[in-house]
Amino acid sequence: MWFNTYTFGVFLAVVFGLYWALPPRGRQLFLLAASYVFYCWKTPVYGLLLLASTLLDFGCGLWIGASARPGHRRLALLCSLCGNLGILFFFKYADFVGTNLAGLGCLLGFDTHWAPYDFLLPAGISFYTFQSICYTLEIYRRQIQPCRNPVHFALYVAYFPQLVAGPIERADHLLPQLEKTQVFGWDNVVAGGGRILLGLFRKMVVADRLAILVDRVFAHVDEYSTFTIWAALLAFALQVYFDFAGYSDIAIGSARLFGVRITENFSRPLMARSVADFWDRWHLTLTSWLRENVFFAMGGSRRGRARTVFNIWVLFLLCGLWHGASWNFVLWGAYYALFNSMYYLWRQWRPQPKGASRRRDPPGLRGVACIAATNLLIALAASLFRAKDLAATGHIWKALAGFHPGAAFATEWDVWMMAGLMALVFLVEYLQEFHGLDDRFRRLGPWSKAIGWFLLVMALIFLSVNNQQPYVYFQF
Repeated sequence: MWFNTYTFGVFLAVVFGLYWALPPRGRQLFLLAASYVFYCWKTPVYGLLLLASTLLDFGCGLWIGASARPGHRRLALLCSLCGNLGILFFFKYADFVGTNLAGLGCLLGFDTHWAPYDFLLPAGISFYTFQSICYTLEIYRRQIQPCRNPVHFALYVAYFPQLVAGPIERADHLLPQLEKTQVFGWDNVVAGGGRILLGLFRKMVVADRLAILVDRVFAHVDEYSTFTIWAALLAFALQVYFDFAGYSDIAIGSARLFGVRITENFSRPLMARSVADFWDRWHLTLTSWLRENVFFAMGGSRRGRARTVFNIWVLFLLCGLWHGASWNFVLWGAYYALFNSMYYLWRQWRPQPKGASRRRDPPGLRGVACIAATNLLIALAASLFRAKDLAATGHIWKALAGFHPGAAFATEWDVWMMAGLMALVFLVEYLQEFHGLDDRFRRLGPWSKAIGWFLLVMALIFLSVNNQQPYVYFQF
């Protein structure tokens, strides 16, 4: 079920009304049932995978919590990791690995062949797998006690606002809120409803409108000018951001309607001044998960420069594979590993002044140049996201360099319209980052706020692209 559909609007309204009408003892069970309806709406059979992951980690969590012997605790954790990652590997990576092994066998002279399974990837499997694993890891590290109520734990894994595309919640943050009896409050309804409207605006007015240009240009790259292709590439990078940020807004707002606060997933990444800064602002919950459970588990930056660079490469290659089972995503991870390791070595040579990374003062000419260069590097990485394979990526890069039949400069009027929209997007994020635009809005009086929300609703009505474009991150 997609957030940008009338079906979800009706679903959310019904669930919200029934949830608060029910007595407190029955609310969690009802919300769990609603979450499974949400997940199984189009492909009911994949609800069994969600249930299997839930049962596995509920049992492993109790096992770890009841065991005092380190060997037994490690065995229980290994069962959780192998079970969850095994399911994820089978559905997401089996064809990729099998095809490449078969190709390698042919190169070595063997008569090898791989018959693809061609499974429909279960929605959100990468997200809920990581969230479920997070629970057993936190118990293993003695950060939390195991949950003994199966309904509460099942709701933690399947909670519908953030089930399909995150944010990836830590057990010590989300689980206590789901165990608690929430009290209805109009402040939650107002805040949640406003956040949902903002998410719909980001998705249907900004992301989906940018997608019109992106889809048209990348369907026939050779027919467009070099300038247009660069504009479309930057538009795609912004489309991915506003598509995913819009989803996160709706997820956060929907959860708030039920009194639950889930984690923010973005911190104005368009204002990043380096690739490393970008990853401190982008998809925060995935970045946090990988840092804690991969990078720090391997020693982080405590074992010398060479080992730190190695850990950075492992971190981003895994991040690339998490996003998709193709060499494009492996190269995407290697791209970010290269720039992040270079930035790390640069900072070893030229350390930042204390507190410099937390400054929010307006950038000078050098800062603007850093922001522009970072967004250019992010856009180039987005070409690996957009292309279906390495050959298509090479074709796009040739066109970006002007080695294609198209002209050099744009003549299409709508390209300039989209360029204006993108400039406006950057301006708004600049004002949010450096001039406190969000705080200014929060300090407005009730009538001024009402006018602002009314204008947002009007923009949704008259400017939305109502083609129910799927969310980009639903494929992960």
